[in-house]
Amino acid sequence: MQRVRAAISLGPNCRGKHHLLRVFGDASPSGVFDWQVTPPEALQCYLRQDFAGLFEREDLVVKEGVVWNARYRTSHQHEFPRGLTAAELDAHYPAARARHEHLCRRTRSRLRGRGPLLLVFSRPVPGEVVAGVRAAVSRYNPRLTFHLVAEPPEGAVGDWTGSAEVWDALLAPFRIGPLDRLRAGAAGAWRRRFGRRAATRGPIAPA
Repeated sequence: MQRVRAAISLGPNCRGKHHLLRVFGDASPSGVFDWQVTPPEALQCYLRQDFAGLFEREDLVVKEGVVWNARYRTSHQHEFPRGLTAAELDAHYPAARARHEHLCRRTRSRLRGRGPLLLVFSRPVPGEVVAGVRAAVSRYNPRLTFHLVAEPPEGAVGDWTGSAEVWDALLAPFRIGPLDRLRAGAAGAWRRRFGRRAATRGPIAPA
């Protein structure tokens, strides 16, 4: 059994995050790759550019109601309302960018911090892609210890969530230590409570 401090999705889709939350709960902290579609090439750009300049307004286009990054080929169907039109993009962009930058900071902090981490790639990919991602993470933080796993082909069945049985087997060799689970649970409870209070109070008026 491999003990890790946290479990993080590296994309390219949201299936991995779904199963990390199901298995590890709050010990899978929120990150920028959780719910956007991020091709392996774009993931390497995030690491190479230290998460900067990858969500610029001039790079974003709307295709069939979904926002795409024409430069980096990422898609962002959860950051914007469904059915968004090109005319509405400017109005929603500032809030989406603020959220994206927040998640980038959280992901950067984890990858720049201490390991060991469990990093998960959420679809079957060739071995050379896994090797490329492993090398990119190691270049980003040479001192980080981590385990990188990718979904096996038999996991990509059924609806978008894939096979829970296959994912259970993939994640079974890893465990989050009790202290790390406790810290993650406390942080998650605080964020949920704080979010509910903020929603109850409504937006804060500018000074």
